[in-house]
Amino acid sequence: MILKALFERIPAVLCQGSWDTDIASIAMCSKEVTNNSLFICIKGMEQDGHQYIQEAAERGAAACLVEEAFWKKSASVHGNLKQAEKKTSAYGELKLPEQMTIVSVQNTREAAAWAAAAFYRYPSKELKVIGITGTKGKTSTTFMIRDILEAAGYKTGLLGTIDYEIGEEKKRAERTTPEAIDIQRYLRKMADTGCRFAVMEVSSQGLKLHRSDGILFDVGVFTNLGRDHIGPKEHKDMAEYAHYKSLLFQKCCFGIGNIDDPYYREIFKDASCQVCTYSCRQKADVQASDIMLVNRNGQLGTFFKVNGEEYAVSAPGAFSVYNAVAAITVCRHYGIDQEIIRKALKTIRVPGRVEVIDNDRGYLLLIDYAHNAMSLKNILETMRRYHPRQLWVLFGCGGGRSAARRREMGCVAGKYADFTVITSDNPRYEKPERIMQTIEEGMKETKGQYQMMVDRKEAMRFMLAQGRPGDILILAGKGHEQYQEIKGDYLPFNERKIAQEILADLD
Repeated sequence: MILKALFERIPAVLCQGSWDTDIASIAMCSKEVTNNSLFICIKGMEQDGHQYIQEAAERGAAACLVEEAFWKKSASVHGNLKQAEKKTSAYGELKLPEQMTIVSVQNTREAAAWAAAAFYRYPSKELKVIGITGTKGKTSTTFMIRDILEAAGYKTGLLGTIDYEIGEEKKRAERTTPEAIDIQRYLRKMADTGCRFAVMEVSSQGLKLHRSDGILFDVGVFTNLGRDHIGPKEHKDMAEYAHYKSLLFQKCCFGIGNIDDPYYREIFKDASCQVCTYSCRQKADVQASDIMLVNRNGQLGTFFKVNGEEYAVSAPGAFSVYNAVAAITVCRHYGIDQEIIRKALKTIRVPGRVEVIDNDRGYLLLIDYAHNAMSLKNILETMRRYHPRQLWVLFGCGGGRSAARRREMGCVAGKYADFTVITSDNPRYEKPERIMQTIEEGMKETKGQYQMMVDRKEAMRFMLAQGRPGDILILAGKGHEQYQEIKGDYLPFNERKIAQEILADLD
């Protein structure tokens, strides 16, 4: 594909070389550059791709996309070539390879998304793309929609927090919303392998950093908004967080929103799509009612009605009903038979989301991804409604994240659990003890009982040994993750497998 074709939807300036340069691939990392690549320079929080232009050239890049701040004096606009007087970066002189074609844009992240969409021939036009955004519930809702559509006979791709899935092919997710180039490549593969639908989680960071630009969303879903992802490396406040979430509903044709959430109006105030509401508490286009929690031989589930029709979901609590109703609304929009929806919901299992670990000790052991105060409160309140003899929770908090989040989680655990085990999660470059001390500050605001143990495996062993018949034990925070991130290393840590090993030792 020639270079000029990649910029048909985004303003760009030719600074050096030719618009007719042949492009064989696109890369945002210099190590992924091959012969005739377009290397896109992304300025991140820690590294700046502009510093790797020479390396990209040495690896065979034919062209380079830079930001206007990097190329201070543009040479020409769309083919009217004129050499720039001076090639400088925003940081000083930088010699650029003379043989490389160079194009500048105002925002290389935004341009990367549209260039990738063009390079992969706009695959979202060949699919029904369903995007789910919100603080919690994205993953479960995505899996529910995917499983229902598959049950209805439609091959469906999935991009989410746990996996990127295209038919039988699965790749463990590196982030909730992949980089724009990766998204377009996955969507193209979905279209080429016969997928009718693509279901994807759309994070606020994915929207903020333009990863989802260039995608034609057929349906967008808003689950809820809570005080998460607020901090120096994410969003400065709730207003900014809500703003970026709301952008999905300026990109889709049909929007589905949880009207019970306090931020519903803020999210949809500038929506350009047709809007459908769902609720578990008030009148809405799709309304759930008669919610009943069930516990049959240690298997938790929830019965409910939607506009008078009976459904059951194989997951506990009202939050599972919200996810299920969102999935039902999406699938009804596509005319999926009600009986297919009903059968699929009964058997859905989402890895690391209220996942039951079988044991012979008489208690209920769950793994859940609850990693913020909102999610932790929801699962603890829900489990309390099943009337356990004692409710236990084990959790930690990630390093490099808001200290306020840690105190909030400590406070929530102290209020809603009978006993809390504070331990390590993904400390990253922080000391686990320091993170745990901040959690303890929140815990001390309550009368909750707790134990602090830095080693997560030993903390798990302690809680699993202490549990008694009739108790509910929750391992929170890791969910589907199979590692601990410590000082830049991803150390293997499969909580499901470790729990099973500990249980075997205890028997």
